[in-house]
Amino acid sequence: MAYAPSTSGKGAMVWEMNEKSRYPGDPQGQAWVAGVKQGFLVKSVGGVDVSNYEFWDIMDMMDDKIKDNSAGKFQSGGQGTMGNKPAELPVAIEYAELKVDEGEWLGMESTGDKVDMRDARFADLPSDATIKEYRIPKAVPIASEVVEALRGYVASLPEPSSADGPRYKGKASLSGDSIKAMIQDFKVGKLLPLKDAYQLAIDAFDILKKEKTLGRVTVPEGKKVTVVGDLHGQLWDFDFMLGLAGLPSADNQFVFNGDFVDRGPWSVEVVFSLLAFKVWQPDHVFMNRGNHEAEMANHFYGFFGELEVKYEKKMTELFADLFRATPLCHVINNEAFVVHGGIPGPDPRVWWKGIDNQISFDGRNLQISLDEIENSDRFMEPNPNLNPLMVDLLWSDPKGKEGYGPSGRMSSGIYLFGPDVSKNFMVHNKLRMVLRSHEVKAQGFRYDHDGEYPLITIFSAPNYVDKAGNLAAVAVLTNTGSQLQGPEFLQYAAQPHPDVPSGAYAVGGPLHPDGLVEA
Repeated sequence: MAYAPSTSGKGAMVWEMNEKSRYPGDPQGQAWVAGVKQGFLVKSVGGVDVSNYEFWDIMDMMDDKIKDNSAGKFQSGGQGTMGNKPAELPVAIEYAELKVDEGEWLGMESTGDKVDMRDARFADLPSDATIKEYRIPKAVPIASEVVEALRGYVASLPEPSSADGPRYKGKASLSGDSIKAMIQDFKVGKLLPLKDAYQLAIDAFDILKKEKTLGRVTVPEGKKVTVVGDLHGQLWDFDFMLGLAGLPSADNQFVFNGDFVDRGPWSVEVVFSLLAFKVWQPDHVFMNRGNHEAEMANHFYGFFGELEVKYEKKMTELFADLFRATPLCHVINNEAFVVHGGIPGPDPRVWWKGIDNQISFDGRNLQISLDEIENSDRFMEPNPNLNPLMVDLLWSDPKGKEGYGPSGRMSSGIYLFGPDVSKNFMVHNKLRMVLRSHEVKAQGFRYDHDGEYPLITIFSAPNYVDKAGNLAAVAVLTNTGSQLQGPEFLQYAAQPHPDVPSGAYAVGGPLHPDGLVEA
């Protein structure tokens, strides 16, 4: 149903497929019948070895259609540079199972030993369920060879010749007024000069790398904090939200809760606005990584393509490390846990194929502490084998039934969790609530788990991908009487914007660099 390129742009990996055949001869089930699995690579097409071809050169030979999830329709991309013609039918496609170091692809299977069905905890699970150890890698000081190499490159870039448009000349050049003016410049198509853009991202990286994986936010008596959910490059909606919620300050701190980029065609402008806020107010602006702050997502869903079109491909390497350095969660006044996806998954880590939300298991006897999260490693790509905790925090979702269950997102190793799981986590860590994002909600927010220990979803991208029709919201918590009150929700609808479709820079989109033709 969909292919994806590697992070280098070469090769074609099975990204999405039906793992069943609905009826004999089902065209969406024949690959599965023939033994193809998610994560397999296309090795040859019609007897021609294409393993080292560029992605679009392979697609040209297969004459395949890419399901563009951001647009919700099938599109074909621009032709590859080789000018390949579609292979004659019938055509044999040979696949290969990729052998890579753990962590290179999130979509690889996360296998383990079979569960002991005599264990009462697993009595209801399928017989093919597997079990793995839950590992939490320890944090080490963050260092980036990419960023260090770029410092000299950026210093060698010429100074911008024109003063027309936004500029960044170090932290001292930033203020609330200058960032508001920067956003207005972005809205009329003016970008930061290349040298300024690199320097702003590097300065933000230098701040983020010193922060803990779990950050601590202190809201003084009488002051407030605003939690912002998914933004997804929707610049006009982001600007409108700031008009409602105000700018970050000591009196109005902000936690931006991940998925800043991808799908929306102004992801570059949104993320540079956030970085400007972070550099200007490093002690009052906090950023959590989302599941879309990851290399594979950025290649497939548009942010890296947008960076390449608006700046240069080299900048994608900088943002890959900047996102790896971004914290995974924050705790506000030791009361509210703010995370993009969810809370720690089962231990031991049990998995079975298929999605059946009626099957659950109580999979965690030892609770994970905030200190363990705080001191865990995050400077890597999400991978359920190397760092299951990171995958849980970025990818998991709540469900109504108690216990854990498998999620339908992406691949193995991603879980749903019930209200008992969230309550146990909060009680163990003396928390009062969890604020998370990651899912579209019709009103922009939803109490997924209510009661004494609520878990609330906040989604801040209205009319998501230009067709969901949802409202957006941000959550405001105020310290009154030495306790957080709220949240109160500021809701807003989608704002008019230029006619550039969501997913324009995604693989297969009309503005993706592989599909653009120079005049």
